[in-house]
Amino acid sequence: MRALVVRPFALLALVACASTPNLPLRPDPQPPAGSTTDVFTARDGTQLLTRHWAPTDAPKAVVVIMHGLKDYSGRYAELAGELVADGYGVYAFDLRGHGRSAGPRVAPDHWFDYVDDLDRFLTLVEQREPGKPIFLFGHSMGGLIAGLAAERHRPQLAGLILSGPALAIDAPPLLVAGTRLFGGLAPGSPGLKLPNGDFSSDPKAGAAMDADPLVSQGAAPTSTAVGLIDGMRAFWAGVDGLTMPVLALHGTADKLTAPTGSRLLVERAPTHDKTLHIYPGFFHDLVHEPRGAEVRRDLLAWLDAHNGGAAIAAPAVFTGHLDGDPRGWTQAVSIAVGLEGQNSNATAFAGRFAVDLARPEPIGWSGSLTLRQFDRYRSVALRPLGAALRLDSTAVGVSAGVSILDRENGGGPTPQDGFAAAVAFAAGAWLEQPLGPVHASLFLDLDKARSHAAFLEGGLALRLIGDASYWPHARAGLGPFIAIGASSADGVTTPFALLGVQLYGAD
Repeated sequence: MRALVVRPFALLALVACASTPNLPLRPDPQPPAGSTTDVFTARDGTQLLTRHWAPTDAPKAVVVIMHGLKDYSGRYAELAGELVADGYGVYAFDLRGHGRSAGPRVAPDHWFDYVDDLDRFLTLVEQREPGKPIFLFGHSMGGLIAGLAAERHRPQLAGLILSGPALAIDAPPLLVAGTRLFGGLAPGSPGLKLPNGDFSSDPKAGAAMDADPLVSQGAAPTSTAVGLIDGMRAFWAGVDGLTMPVLALHGTADKLTAPTGSRLLVERAPTHDKTLHIYPGFFHDLVHEPRGAEVRRDLLAWLDAHNGGAAIAAPAVFTGHLDGDPRGWTQAVSIAVGLEGQNSNATAFAGRFAVDLARPEPIGWSGSLTLRQFDRYRSVALRPLGAALRLDSTAVGVSAGVSILDRENGGGPTPQDGFAAAVAFAAGAWLEQPLGPVHASLFLDLDKARSHAAFLEGGLALRLIGDASYWPHARAGLGPFIAIGASSADGVTTPFALLGVQLYGAD
């Protein structure tokens, strides 16, 4: 989700866990026309409101609808009515913490409870509709939940339909690592803001969401954002389980989920029966777009073709750019502190903060910002001019710029040689290399002012938690690292050892 952005002040202010209302089940006094409601009890006892739309005659097949964030099952009454008119039975339920179901608003104790709830609900539908083909429809976050449930439930499903599914993020990959960091520090802080106006290009649809008491209006907590990211990673790790027919639907103007996720799904799913519809100019909530009838027609035609109806022509292949396509970023942020050895009997404080950015495809721009604190030297170096090369998972960059170099008095042979600060030439190089369960980084920094010898620093860092793949072209990592190296100035070389944390992302 492009809007899956954890606000930086959550870390700076160390926001306390925000409380979200934990509401009980609220029965629907006026179910949508033609529907009935019931109660489904989840594994942990949470009560979930369910809906059923039934055709007059026995259904030819069944469609289970899974809604997304800021959403609930009753908003699909129009789609359900069209499905019923075509002879399909329709089942749906409100996710825990959504709509009329019980639970903390959009803040599950464990994000994968959503998947378990749907998996159990599918089993319930199978029991109520023995022998009927069952198709699973999921929208947005519900598309991700449906995809994960389909990977678990694949022998029983006749097909999977995903509308604007949250399978990838249109954002720099470092956001993934940053989200996980904020999630560990302040899981209850507001971190997932989805503006209602971004759901549909029809302003009336956004206004209806604003006024709907069953649509949660506040930002979802950071823990929900982390759950979404973990769900994406789990989905792509198990995508080989999607052996049933697949239909993916997405709009090019979707501001909340990355359309490239749907294209990657159709490329990667092993089933031979897979169809992708890309709708130019459509926003996120496809069935509630002004031209949503077009989407619903495509959906019904696909369902009928898989239930003895007429075959449909394959849609034109969309080959243009989609939001979420790889940007070529390599990004690393690290902060570490430790000790520098002055001689056999003394040590001094040492610290390093570095941001290394590059867009190699496979060759491109590189730039760095480095802050360093050693016993006799301090510097702030900005190096915006550089180049980088990436080959598979290995990335290397060099850059140059300027620094403010502060040399302590007494740093030279005599006190008079010391000075407060000077502008210096700055250069540096870095290498990032995932190595299975760890991640290795090499760094080398040089500062040279006219008035004194060069200050050189370099070392090797190992992050103790390796990188993870979150969707096919994005990797990210977060964890503690140790660094060892040496600094050299005025003919004196001193070793150092640092301990810190690194965030890394590449797409």
